[in-house]
Amino acid sequence: MKEFAFIIPCYNCEQFIIRNHFRLKKKILSTGIRYKIYYINDGSKDLTIKKLYSIKDKNIKIINNNINLGKSASVIKALKLVKKNFIILLDCDLPYLNYLKKIIDELNSNDLVIINRRSPKSKNLDSYDFYGFARRLLGLIIGKLIEIRHKLNVYGDTQSGLKGFKYIPDIKNRKFFSKYYFLDVEIIKMYRNNNLQIKSIPVKYSVSRKSNIKIFSLKNIKIFFELVKILYKI
Repeated sequence: MKEFAFIIPCYNCEQFIIRNHFRLKKKILSTGIRYKIYYINDGSKDLTIKKLYSIKDKNIKIINNNINLGKSASVIKALKLVKKNFIILLDCDLPYLNYLKKIIDELNSNDLVIINRRSPKSKNLDSYDFYGFARRLLGLIIGKLIEIRHKLNVYGDTQSGLKGFKYIPDIKNRKFFSKYYFLDVEIIKMYRNNNLQIKSIPVKYSVSRKSNIKIFSLKNIKIFFELVKILYKI
């Protein structure tokens, strides 16, 4: 039987992590698959780790980073532990949860399935304010640079908060460059280089105001230098 590993990096999400766990579990159980959920607490400054440990569920594994390593570094840490034959990556606020079954179904005939906000068939439901406009513009610029350099053929969207893929041995053996934001690019390119089947799913979406991504933040300097590395080293 197919077994799925759900990998969810968490940072300062005490207010909703328990509620979202049960939302996710309900959705997973409706699909009838076998599964394990890997939560990675990435050095949260609130009570996220305490909330995670309070969840009584034999199907979860909790990984705790004592310091903040970065989203990509946290996911990589979990990837090295996973022994399931299918992997689902989700953000802890569960964007696109209604598309989860679609992702799982499409993995019957595809090796990598990604939510794609840049697809011509996708629709942004936001009424634009400065934050939404700036996030979208920044995403378009970054996506275009990555697409020009690596020709991933995913319309320039590599950062959506939900994707699924079949496990391949390269995942455990691979030296990933990303620490913060661009692991998705490395995964997509890995599957593209192996001539595996990639499926892009259009969505209706909104930009989350709860994102840890801030327009004016010193962390963006780290993200910029990591982008340069991803453009020229992978």
